[in-house]
Amino acid sequence: MRYSTTVLLFFSLVFLAGCDVHIASENASPTPIFVTATLPAAAIPLPTHTPPLPTPVPTIAPIEGVTTTQVNVRAETSTASSNLGSIAQFSKVQIIGRDSSTSWYQIIYAGAPNGTGWIRAEYVQVNAGAEIPVIESVSGSGTGESGFVIQKINVRSGPGTTFDTLGELNPNDVVFILGKDESGAWMQIEFENSADGIGWAALEFLRVENTDSLPVVAGAIPTMEVATTTTATQSDVVLSAMADGDSKIAPLARIFFSPQGARSVQINDSVSTPNGDTEDWIEFTSYNGSIAIQLFCSNGTLQVELQDGTKVIEKFLLACTQAHFLNVPANQSHLLRLSEADASVTHLTNYTLVMESIK
Repeated sequence: MRYSTTVLLFFSLVFLAGCDVHIASENASPTPIFVTATLPAAAIPLPTHTPPLPTPVPTIAPIEGVTTTQVNVRAETSTASSNLGSIAQFSKVQIIGRDSSTSWYQIIYAGAPNGTGWIRAEYVQVNAGAEIPVIESVSGSGTGESGFVIQKINVRSGPGTTFDTLGELNPNDVVFILGKDESGAWMQIEFENSADGIGWAALEFLRVENTDSLPVVAGAIPTMEVATTTTATQSDVVLSAMADGDSKIAPLARIFFSPQGARSVQINDSVSTPNGDTEDWIEFTSYNGSIAIQLFCSNGTLQVELQDGTKVIEKFLLACTQAHFLNVPANQSHLLRLSEADASVTHLTNYTLVMESIK
């Protein structure tokens, strides 16, 4: 039988359509010919919160320093302020500022609440050409005046030596001034270690720029020592060094100078007379036998003895900031004995001794 082309085409289309239905899944929906674009659903806003403030970032590039001994990190420029932690000897620190007296360095310290702390500058070695900006410490509730401690003294509960001792201040501590007593001989200061955060220190052993503008503290009991201020305040000075137990057999420090190792060291300690720690011993060995020593201290003169272990080789006096050169046999152990120059008077010397191997 002959079919027309049109009929054959019709049956072919029906056959193909049947095959397509057979292959597809029963649940499949026919693919639409026209697709209508649909806008995405509106996003539901998430609850917002205020992010914490970032840790302050120094506005200057930190200057690297290296500690010469283990040092405490303080909240303020005073040994009487909170101890935030300690840094080991020969550790690198990032310095971002100093106080006006260059006695303290402010460093980046992760253990502090604000990320910074203060360490004593005398225990840090810094490049001599480094320019460290001055950061003025701000008093929490005082007059804006600060004082610089020039000698170790007691802090009292009132303006006079008859009042209870609350603690001590060390040389190079910085204190915030709240006011003065009627005589002007005693300064009321912020003192963290007291119950009310206040103490009194004798002006004679503080360096304060402008005492005339300080307010007189209301209710401060006048002292009986006003007429003899010097005598009264002298008795408040701590004039004995804490015994550290060193000796000729067990020296305070043992130093080995070598081309590959230490070339310069710094020793910080105190000696006093007639009580307290009356002498310090330092043992050293030099690869070339040439050593320069220099003394830094607040006041006074120390007697230095150079020994080879059996006898005294040299004895001399060394004043503050004075230098002296030692010539000893190379690669042999020697001792330095440091003591007060005059053992007949009561005196305390806080010192820093720098020793350097000379090429």
